[in-house]
Amino acid sequence: MKLTVFKNQYGFSTLAKNGEDKMYVSVQFKRGNEPTQEKARIEIKDAFFSMYKNKAGFAFPKLVIMDYEVIEENKSDFVPQFTDNDIPPLDDDELPF
Repeated sequence: MKLTVFKNQYGFSTLAKNGEDKMYVSVQFKRGNEPTQEKARIEIKDAFFSMYKNKAGFAFPKLVIMDYEVIEENKSDFVPQFTDNDIPPLDDDELPF
């Protein structure tokens, strides 16, 4: 499986898309085997899904990568660009408060 990973303040993540829906999924590498690039396209050779709990106790999925090979490097910082079209407008009746 090929995947693009991005380094952020807390570690690594990848962007999952399903149509117009987008979600960042946490990625963890075997200790001492992390990419040195800010953004890299990798081919996963050995990995599994796990989960972690945040401080509030909510569980989130994470992909634990044990072995991989870098296919393409990009040392520039990745900053996601969102437009107004990415966020659907809300009216006052839809607000939860």
